[in-house]
Amino acid sequence: MTEKIIGILGGMGPEATIDLFTKIVKGTKVKKDQDHLRILIDNNPKIPDRTLAIQGKGPSPLRQLIQSAKLLEKAGADFIVIPCVTAHYYYAPLQGKVKIPILNIVTETVHHIKKRLKGVDKIGLIATTGTIQTGLFQEALSSIGIDSILLDTPLQENWVMEAIYGEKGIKTIGPSETSRYLILEVSQRLLRQGAQAILAGCTEIPLVLKEGELPVPVIDPISLLAQAAIAMARGRKR
Repeated sequence: MTEKIIGILGGMGPEATIDLFTKIVKGTKVKKDQDHLRILIDNNPKIPDRTLAIQGKGPSPLRQLIQSAKLLEKAGADFIVIPCVTAHYYYAPLQGKVKIPILNIVTETVHHIKKRLKGVDKIGLIATTGTIQTGLFQEALSSIGIDSILLDTPLQENWVMEAIYGEKGIKTIGPSETSRYLILEVSQRLLRQGAQAILAGCTEIPLVLKEGELPVPVIDPISLLAQAAIAMARGRKR
């Protein structure tokens, strides 16, 4: 069977794009270079900020998302993956503009939770304000009987968004001790609110929060998207 070519619609941000690429490479069982999957990447950090657009404070990213998706399609990608959760707010209109499938990071994540985290009915969500406002994860989790535990507004804005966008945030300087501290602290707060697992609902979060660092499971959508991409590229059942 001919392997499928993966297209990564990236740049939102570049660190998350690197993380997805790395996890696909490291997650692919090979014996030599030629066994690896072919991957096309459009690392386009010029795509407008998704959270600002959702809040009505900036231009829509949809036009440039479509441009990047069509570029990957024209270059030969058989399907597309997007290492940005908030961008999935535009999933339906984006999918409608290309002929190749786009894997949905929210769908892949919720499928994993339903299959692997039986008995969990409260999950703490760490995500951008834009993702939280769209309800992407809350609605998907609710559909499988799971409640989303959210932070209050001051913690969301002054801790989570600071860890992602701040002067020492992941999008600014990459993973740092400051961003790691902030995310670990809000994780502990969510645990005290009753969370039985923590969902890294922004693709920058797994860069500073790893499985094993908390007494509950840490759900990494980027790892799950990488696994789904490998399976699809190799024609395996997902």
